[in-house]
Order: sequence, then C-alpha cells, then structure tokens
Amino acid sequence: MMKLALFLLSVAGTLASPLRQGAAKLSPVIRNGTTLLVDGKAWKMVGPNVYWLGLDENVTPPAGEPFYAPTKASYPTKERITEVMATVQALGGTMIRGHTLGVSTGNPLSVWPEARVVNEQAFDSIDWAVYQAGVYGIRLLVPLVDNYDYYHGGKYNFLRWGGFDLNKNRDENNPLVQQFYTNSTIIDLFKDYIKTIITHRNQYTNLTFAEDPTIFAYETGNELLGPTWGDMNSPADWVQEIAQYVKSIAPQKLVVDGTYGINKTHLNIEEVDIFSDHMYPVNTTKLQEDIGLVEAAGRPFFAGEYDWVGGDTANLQSMFKIIEESPAVAGDTFWSQFGHNAPDCANYVYHSDGLSLQYGNPRNTPNQNSRIQLIRKHFIAMSQGKEIAPDEALPAVPCPAPTSPSRR
Repeated sequence: MMKLALFLLSVAGTLASPLRQGAAKLSPVIRNGTTLLVDGKAWKMVGPNVYWLGLDENVTPPAGEPFYAPTKASYPTKERITEVMATVQALGGTMIRGHTLGVSTGNPLSVWPEARVVNEQAFDSIDWAVYQAGVYGIRLLVPLVDNYDYYHGGKYNFLRWGGFDLNKNRDENNPLVQQFYTNSTIIDLFKDYIKTIITHRNQYTNLTFAEDPTIFAYETGNELLGPTWGDMNSPADWVQEIAQYVKSIAPQKLVVDGTYGINKTHLNIEEVDIFSDHMYPVNTTKLQEDIGLVEAAGRPFFAGEYDWVGGDTANLQSMFKIIEESPAVAGDTFWSQFGHNAPDCANYVYHSDGLSLQYGNPRNTPNQNSRIQLIRKHFIAMSQGKEIAPDEALPAVPCPAPTSPSRR
C-alpha cells in the first residue's frame, strides 16, 4: 500500500506541473510541402528575435552573480525571460527565434566553455526560457551556431578547438574558415555539441529538448557564410550532414537552413524543411525572388531577420503584404526584442544597434510606436487571420509578468 501511495503521489505531482500541462497542449509543427501545420491546420511562425534568452551581454548583474567581464556576459533573470513571453503573446506572435538557446560556446558562462566540457549552470536560463515559452504557448526556433565570433560563441570556437587559431583580429576573410564545414574532426566536434544541446533534459519539464514540442525547429546556424561576405558558402554536403544529424536525434524537429541567403545548391536537400533570408534593409524585390526560388523547391520561406525601424513605413507595409499574401511564406521575425530590466520594472534594457523593440517604453518615438502597432497588426493577420486597425491600442503587459498566465 505504501508503494502504491507513493506512486499515486508521484503521478499527481507530474500532472500538477504547469509546464507539463502546457507542453502537452502544444502539438508538433509538421511540414507539408510549402505549408506548416499544427493539428492539421496551417500555422505561421511570426514573432521577434530574442538573442539573449540563454546568455546576455547588455546587463551587469548584482555583485556575486555570474559575470564574465571580458565579454560582459551574464545570465538573464527569470523575470526578463517571462516578460518576453507575455509580450510576444500580446503582439499576436506565435514563436521566437532565440540564438543563445542553442549557441553557447567559448566563455566560462557557456554551455561548452571548452570543447566537450559541459557547464550545467548555463542551462538554467535556457531551461526557464523553454519552460515559460511552453506555458505561454510560444514556440521556439533555435540556431545551433553563429557565423561570427560573438560573446555567446560561434564557429570560431570550433575552429580554434580544431587547431585553427582564427579571428583574434577579425580574421573572417581567411580561407581557413571553411575548415568549419570541411574538417571531419571539427564536424564531429560540432555534432557532439549539437547532441549536448538537443538531448539535454529540462529541469522544469523533465523533457529533453528533442521531446519538447515547444522547440519546433533547429537552424543549422545564424547567417552562415564563407570567407567572402554574401558568398552563401556553407557547402551543401555540410548542410545535409548537419540536418540529417539533427533529425537522427530529434526526428520531430524541423530544420532551417541557416545560410545567409538562398543558396540554390541547397534547395534539393530533403532534410531541410525551411529556407530563410535576412532583410537589411527591407527589400521587397529580393524578398519576392527568394520566395519564388523556395516555393519552386516545394519548401516554405522564412524572413528570419529584418530592420523594423529604418526606411519608409510604406516599404515595411509592402513586405508584410507580400508575406501575408504568399502561401509559401511561413512567417517572419523582426530584429530584435528587449524589455524591462526585470525585476526592476522602472527601467528598460538598451542595446547598441538601434533596432531594439521595447514594448510599452514611454521613451519610444511616435514612429517606433506606430511601427510596433503595425507589427502587431501583421502578426495577428498571420496567426489569427484577423484584421485589426493599424492604430489599435497595444494591450498592456504587466511587469513582472506572471509565470503561469491564463491561456488565451
């Protein structure tokens, strides 16, 4: 009887877990030709880029909290992460593209500070982000490596670990950068890192990332290039090998080609589900060319990043119209979202690139607020098939946001 009672208590505890209930309600995203489906219905992937969810560079934490001064790296607070999810929900978004949920190499706060050395503490913020995304019904697209030598890591860590000491002086044009894609030792090392990420078991959900439908797709990388800007030179055989490997350990995940641009030699890779490009600046002619190439290959197109602030509002509206009217476009994610420095709800976090969307910030310009309203109008058209007025008031998002909100 005692064993039975303990078993029943264990089951009750499992059922009471808010995320397990939330994650169970998120069905897998599948692809049928150029269309993404959830429960047999067309689904669109719209939301922000939030690159700092796993590891940040913008906030100096209180004394005693983990902080790596050379790159200003620290872990974001749980309150900041939760507020993002609430804001995406208020915007009508369905997903987030989150770089540091998958790219975390090369400094003491990384998942891999050194090759094949796992820092379990680095998963705390990642786990919380996946947990809260599931609770809010927000899905996640996760890049696995970055093209650049950023604070959170990228391909140069693997090159250095593989014996190619590049990029200490911004050595991006060195032909040896291609060793990341061609050197079998480095490829195997990268696969081991991918396995560390995807097979990790979330402390809040007891699901591995391979099992959790909250993460619907992995991207081979962010803006992957060769030694020449714009060359789109991530070789097709490497893309296929990495896509095959991801699907071998996470067969329900979609794979996004993370090449910076549409490389025509990749379009026949069966394991790639989605092709993407970034829009700096917004270029509707290029967008339509990209869509045409990808649609002809029977795959959906995704605008993975775009400048939501610069240029004419009419140009942004034209981009949204093309996306909304093209069945082969899966969606888009703007660059990039920040919020309060929560639990400090009086101050916002600022980033230096001039493209930070800060929802509800009283310091926003009229242009910024009208663009945010336009983005919300677009997201709701994509995610709900509804038309709202372009000047409809933005719904309030509390700070701190609730960790277990009522589902909408």
